[in-house]
Amino acid sequence: MKKSFLFIALGLLACACEIPFSIDNISEPRFFVEFIPTAGDQATAIKVAYADAAYAKTPSSFYTLPTNNIRVEVNGNRIAPENMKWDHQGNIWKSSLDGKFVPGDQVSVTVEDNTTPAASASTTIPDQPKITFIDITKSDDKEESNGRRFVVKLDREVNDGDYYGISITLVEEYYTAEFTMMPPTMRVDTLHSSYHTTPGQVATMADINNMDLDGFASINYTYGGLISEGSSYMIDDIMVFSYSPMSLLTSRQFDGNSYSFYINANFSIDDMFDGIDFGDETDYQPDDYTDPYEDPYEPEEPEEPEIPESYTIPLGSKCWYKIEVFRLSDELYNYCKAQYLGDYNILSNFGVTPPNFTYSNVRNGLGVVGGISRCASELIPDPFNKEPEMPSFKDLLDMLN
Repeated sequence: MKKSFLFIALGLLACACEIPFSIDNISEPRFFVEFIPTAGDQATAIKVAYADAAYAKTPSSFYTLPTNNIRVEVNGNRIAPENMKWDHQGNIWKSSLDGKFVPGDQVSVTVEDNTTPAASASTTIPDQPKITFIDITKSDDKEESNGRRFVVKLDREVNDGDYYGISITLVEEYYTAEFTMMPPTMRVDTLHSSYHTTPGQVATMADINNMDLDGFASINYTYGGLISEGSSYMIDDIMVFSYSPMSLLTSRQFDGNSYSFYINANFSIDDMFDGIDFGDETDYQPDDYTDPYEDPYEPEEPEEPEIPESYTIPLGSKCWYKIEVFRLSDELYNYCKAQYLGDYNILSNFGVTPPNFTYSNVRNGLGVVGGISRCASELIPDPFNKEPEMPSFKDLLDMLN
């Protein structure tokens, strides 16, 4: 009896797992809107796209949307359509607004069409942050330490519900000396580079279990641009894409009005040049290698040492920092946090679970309309950088010897 009951129960469970449902045309087409109105004189990008219904049987390959149907309002006043020049590619429309938005502006976007539900969203541009103090110290007591500890103070205390972002730019100059033996000449070159980095924290193994992982959330955002799209420029007919990581911050990462973090001051100049260049490398041969075509009775002629055309010697480097602090509206922070969680959702990346971290404040649509404001420091020189000494020609010869 018990065995029969077990088989019946298993059969019922098997039937319960089979739930038929349709996946054809289970939703309506929607508009996607991404607009981050930016306080200041910076132009602001806006993106509108048409998304087909999920699992549509007949997806549209091309959708026509009159740009007059895209309505942008600031404090209830519409921006004239003729002031918005749209680039159109496929089902995506992009434009840029020189709106000169200010904190407190209420900005809204509405996209409507007869065949698709009207999508709308609004936001208020947050107050502009203000940096009042930046302190840079070594991360430890070692003389050669490249680690730096930063303390950034704002003009107000950060409370629950306040959302910020921070972006760090490092600008470096590398100095090298290039000289030739015949004729004896010397030239000092300077190589400039800049890159973005994210703030780090110092923790012991005992701190691992108590670390606030929200302090490491970040997204790619270029001021005045769109989330995760970066910027592009040409170098020698090659398109180069640049992304600016912005770390997301809440009151939990602040101590009152102060935020502290760590970064590496700069790369070692030796890492870049890997020592001195003495010309072309010779092919490696093991010590017991014997050339089968070599006459063992023919005396070897001594090889004359090759004189390299030039030597390149690293002299040192200098480093500067630029700190940008952003204030984010609630909508923008929630959207950015959802984007971060979605990108780093390991299970969904492997297809095990659906990407369940989503956020949108666009009614009847997708995307975000969220305000942002910003302040930035000047370029701050590293206080522990030593001015590279320019050697004489005799000093360079001594370095080689």
